[in-house]
Amino acid sequence: MLVDRQILAKIVSAACIGQDQIVLEAGTGQGILTAELCKYAKQVISYEIDIKLYRKLQEQQQLLRQFKNLQLVNADLFKTKDPHFFDVFVSNLPYSRSRDAVEWLSTQKFDRAILMVQEEFADKLVARPGSKNYRAISALAAHCFAIEKLFKVGRRSFEPQPKVESSIIKVIPINTITRGVVRNINLLFSRRNKKASSVAAKTGIIDANYGSKKIDELESRDLVCIAELMSSKNVHSI
Repeated sequence: MLVDRQILAKIVSAACIGQDQIVLEAGTGQGILTAELCKYAKQVISYEIDIKLYRKLQEQQQLLRQFKNLQLVNADLFKTKDPHFFDVFVSNLPYSRSRDAVEWLSTQKFDRAILMVQEEFADKLVARPGSKNYRAISALAAHCFAIEKLFKVGRRSFEPQPKVESSIIKVIPINTITRGVVRNINLLFSRRNKKASSVAAKTGIIDANYGSKKIDELESRDLVCIAELMSSKNVHSI
């Protein structure tokens, strides 16, 4: 849990929340960040998947129940199918859910997002084709977002202290894609060491000229193009 009040203040400041804006939060936790968000936003919709934490939050008279602009939801945000209308997304999730958050955001329309992620994951988000860290999530992020690393968060800002380094990143949407395209990009990277032309041919692209490049050497625009074609042709395996 993030317990450093100075870091909380920096996160809220980075989000630049207006009084007419809706904030969507993934991972209410103990509600410390949630309370700060409620002070600035028109409305805060906060999702908490843990039923014990959710019930505890509902019982907290002083911290959260004073805010009339807060809606608490006990559900997995990234598995909901209803449309979400929000301006700012804020996430202080367990790091095992960072990929879920980024993939879900790639399918949404919003103004900006502030995420706390493991520093190693932040490096993968901005990795370039052919590099050691280049993954499916790198290609997706390059196509859908402009990502800026804002600042690091020390281990002492958490309780208990984690074994990994943390970073706060700002995400600005550029393009949106469908869940099917997200799935297909991941499927393409299951063949990351295969020649891109050979993999593309299996999806029906027979005139693509990728030279000797492998899948993990392609630019994001090429990968999205293949993934979109796979969706249009209902290709589920390669």
